[in-house]
Amino acid sequence: MEDSKEGAAVQVAQIPRLTSDKVFSALGTSAAGLSAQEAEARQRRYGKNVIQSGKKKSRVLVFLSNFTHMMAILLWVAGVIAFAAGMPELGVAVWLVNVINGCFSYWQESKADKATEALKKMLPSYVNVIRDGQEQKVLAEDLVPGDVLTLEEGDKVPADGRVVRSSDLQVDQSTLTGESNPVRKTADAVLEENLTNAEMPNLVFEGTSVSEGNGRVVVTQTGMATEFGKIASLTQNMEQKESPLQKQLDHLTKQITAFALCMG
Repeated sequence: MEDSKEGAAVQVAQIPRLTSDKVFSALGTSAAGLSAQEAEARQRRYGKNVIQSGKKKSRVLVFLSNFTHMMAILLWVAGVIAFAAGMPELGVAVWLVNVINGCFSYWQESKADKATEALKKMLPSYVNVIRDGQEQKVLAEDLVPGDVLTLEEGDKVPADGRVVRSSDLQVDQSTLTGESNPVRKTADAVLEENLTNAEMPNLVFEGTSVSEGNGRVVVTQTGMATEFGKIASLTQNMEQKESPLQKQLDHLTKQITAFALCMG
């Protein structure tokens, strides 16, 4: 299974170097597009063209975690001691600080968790494809490698693909590369070495948009295998490591706790 995936990756890497005619044969399709039966078979093999969300933690547990770390526990205890010492105003103030800080931390985490949903909104719902020799509108999630897309000015690109026909096709790739100027796309083979995928003038990518012209594209990658999908995967799987400041604060909290217990 791994060997077949590796072979597919090598094949896709060679696509920019092929002429338009050879692109069709390399991807097992033609200018008339896939048949409905073949598209269905490939969807079973490759899955839906969607950006998948990672496993989400219980929102309740995430919320409570902001009130159970070392500093928060110390503040809860400090509030109890203040009440026991006959200083209810101080106790309430300390607890309020804890509650406000916990709620603010949860709000920040919630914003970070919405990154994947924001990425999904950048993708189109429907696309125009050539299937069985005729142009038709289908759900973007039903696209498969080998589908032939028609792109026009204003369209959002629904998957990674190789341009096989271009009429002054220009694509805004700022969502992928940060480059503000549209990039002109060509259907010609690219033989130049040492170019990244984003620099290939005959490739288009999911999440970008057509700023001018029109063209036809053969889909090479869908879903999480696209460049856009890889970015989404990084945002979901990024490990949350403590910053140097957080480590120092945690160390200071432990020192204060030990000192307070000794004084008590």
